[in-house]
Amino acid sequence: MKKIIIIGGGIGGAATALALSHVGLEPVVYERTKELGEVGAGIALWANATHVLKNLGLLEKAIQVGYPITNYQFNSQRGKELVNIRVDRFELPVIGIHRAELHQLLWRNVPSEKFILEATFERFEPKTNQVHAYFASGLEAEGDALIGADGLRSCVRAALLGDVPPTYRNFKTWRGLTEFVPKDYRPGYIHEYLGRGKGFGFMMLGKGKMYWYAAATALEAQPDAPTGRKKELENMFQDWFSAIPELIAATDEAQIITTDLYDRPPIQPWSQGTITLLGDAAHPMLPTMGQGACTALEDAYVVAKCLKENPDPVAAFQTYESLRFPRTKAIVEQSLQSSKMGQLKNPVAVGLRNVFMKVMSSAISSRFKSLHSYRA
Repeated sequence: MKKIIIIGGGIGGAATALALSHVGLEPVVYERTKELGEVGAGIALWANATHVLKNLGLLEKAIQVGYPITNYQFNSQRGKELVNIRVDRFELPVIGIHRAELHQLLWRNVPSEKFILEATFERFEPKTNQVHAYFASGLEAEGDALIGADGLRSCVRAALLGDVPPTYRNFKTWRGLTEFVPKDYRPGYIHEYLGRGKGFGFMMLGKGKMYWYAAATALEAQPDAPTGRKKELENMFQDWFSAIPELIAATDEAQIITTDLYDRPPIQPWSQGTITLLGDAAHPMLPTMGQGACTALEDAYVVAKCLKENPDPVAAFQTYESLRFPRTKAIVEQSLQSSKMGQLKNPVAVGLRNVFMKVMSSAISSRFKSLHSYRA
């Protein structure tokens, strides 16, 4: 049985461990934090991702802790509908789920001894038919291959491809959780509102949680307003569609997290010999297409399939990359393009964008369909 070292125990790393276990390989995950956990935010698992969960035997459980999504609706900032896309026309459901719930589903189905915590990766060393990994604590590990699933600022990527910083895309995002459900919420919908250099969206997750997200153009590492995060958002969105200020007001300040948004221009190769990258370590993308976690799940499933079909990790990783690069490159580029639509501030340009979206609604719907019809 081949032993595969996985650096990073987030959604991508945990999914890879589970997928490798399913094909009879031995994964060991090294995670730098003291405990396994994901920060409080929601995600939509589109049909391309629920397909992977189904193949890993987790779809029914995900449905139980998630919430079914039927429509993705784009609106003007005052609530006028621009595009309404049906997303429940696949053979698989679309689910709104808390990141932590998805993460637990994945890692709880892998034996706990396969997760080594408080292991901060420092470097790897390829040796004949083996790869050795070295950690800050003095721990050493050896395996037949190594997968870097250690996120946007991946140390494995830096060791493989050089320590080039990711690209800041002039946007920051805020995400919040509350149990307050606005009276205007339509069950099964993701409601998204587009304004001038700002956007806001909300959707139900499982267990009665309402998840919302906001984005606005900002300087990199821009600090919170002196009045605090919540007050800043209330001021930014005070004259928007009524449900938006209501949601912000109903959310505890401690439940609002903020992140600067980065990606990387897609490049190859991201594999060298018995070492490869996965998820954000390989192809970080902006959240505008909602595909970050979904493509990490796809990666995990495909890399496991390639290692099962080819006993040589070098050849397996080459196949994995050749299968994944064209799709992830397209999504990274589409996500960036989509974000540029949200950066428009000129009132005339914003008006034209809104008209364009209404006119192009069937084309936008078709693009969604082609993106989500992919089956890893």
